[in-house]
Amino acid sequence: MDKKTYYFIGINGIGMSGLAEILVNKGQVVLGSDTSPTLRSDYFKALGISVFEKQEKQNILSSDWIIVISSAIKDGNEELAQAKALGCQIIKRGKLLAMIFDEFEEKIAIIGSHGKTTTTSLLIKIFSEQIEKPSYFVGGHLEGVPNANLQSSKTFITELDESDGSFLDAIPTSTIITNIEHEHIDFYKTKNDVMDAFLRFISNTINNNGKCTINIDDPISEKLYKKYDQKEAFITYGIENKESQIRADNIEYKWNGIAFDLIINNTPVETVQLNLFGRHNIYNALAAIAIAMAKDILLKHILNALKSFSGVKRRLELKYKANDITLFDDYAHHPTEILTTLEGIYKSHTNHRIITIFQPHRYSRLTNLFDAFAGSFDRSDHTLIVPVFSVGESEENNKNSVDLTNKINQGNGKASYCDSFEEVTKALESMLQANDIILLMGAGNITSIAKSIIPLIKKKR
Repeated sequence: MDKKTYYFIGINGIGMSGLAEILVNKGQVVLGSDTSPTLRSDYFKALGISVFEKQEKQNILSSDWIIVISSAIKDGNEELAQAKALGCQIIKRGKLLAMIFDEFEEKIAIIGSHGKTTTTSLLIKIFSEQIEKPSYFVGGHLEGVPNANLQSSKTFITELDESDGSFLDAIPTSTIITNIEHEHIDFYKTKNDVMDAFLRFISNTINNNGKCTINIDDPISEKLYKKYDQKEAFITYGIENKESQIRADNIEYKWNGIAFDLIINNTPVETVQLNLFGRHNIYNALAAIAIAMAKDILLKHILNALKSFSGVKRRLELKYKANDITLFDDYAHHPTEILTTLEGIYKSHTNHRIITIFQPHRYSRLTNLFDAFAGSFDRSDHTLIVPVFSVGESEENNKNSVDLTNKINQGNGKASYCDSFEEVTKALESMLQANDIILLMGAGNITSIAKSIIPLIKKKR
């Protein structure tokens, strides 16, 4: 990479800041802007990155700069308009990640609708305990290590975001496909559009003499797998499908995690212990095991890494526990994620009441998946719904949180609408009791309510 100046519009997000850190470590000049009230000023200062707290056209000074944007940056942005006027090169976050990715010999990509961040983090954990540690990028906060790191000039592990199609810019040597759903319908108008994009990605991997690790319990993934004659280019994994090369059996859900027998080519080989909850995390672990074994990492090293993996922030993260009350925080913002997360908590914590505090993310997502959202809280004993985190979308002609509350109550659920975080804490104060599990859910700012809930838990004796 020749030395250049990169300017990130909206640098504070986990994905953008991680890429900025990689560029700094590669000797590039990095600047940026962000209007977030939670700007991580100390973090950027330590990296030597100047960040403007206002996005104004005078911040963009040279046509030689490369402007990095995410899909959240719209055409009306003042800095983006100035960059276009100056003739700056403008690239999407996904394209920049693909450019970095392409510089490595061993390129491992994790794609799919759900589970990318945890699967990527598990794989990073396994590889990082080897003599040569990998370089990597992950879209979540890891415990004790950065979410982006340059440690190897040979191997790079990353999750790729399919939301705007930019994941197709990356050509891996190994791919994990976790699962596929018709998501991001503003970009993928039909399910076939999603399938075509994933087919192209799989074909790119195979044509690069790479291997695809694919979950054949997932209906769409299995359908794509069956389209290929080159079965030797695939490693299959699953729980239900007995044809899976890597499989889990005799699953035990415990208060402190999960245990299962690892089956390889129909032969039981070892017991796997995870400090994680939920069936979805078994799939994530199987995918990581499959890739690691394909890269000749010894099984005993894989299992030790999995057993010591403590999770990812906001992926069923344990925030606080006292007085027999437990508070978890989770990023789930799609009906499938909500279902699997609640099911995981339910199976590992029998005889506990589950109280879910949910913040819908985007009016468009809530509206388009409204019935699925309403049916996804069956394992929640009481659900508190707060206003939609809109990400700039208009409520007009869309469903809102009151609609969702009413729809849940029309079914088998029990939900209450709270018009503010303060209302949530008032509701919780009167209902909390021993053995309760409180689960924060959503991709917006719902995590910030934890600081108000923890004192309530402390007061319960």
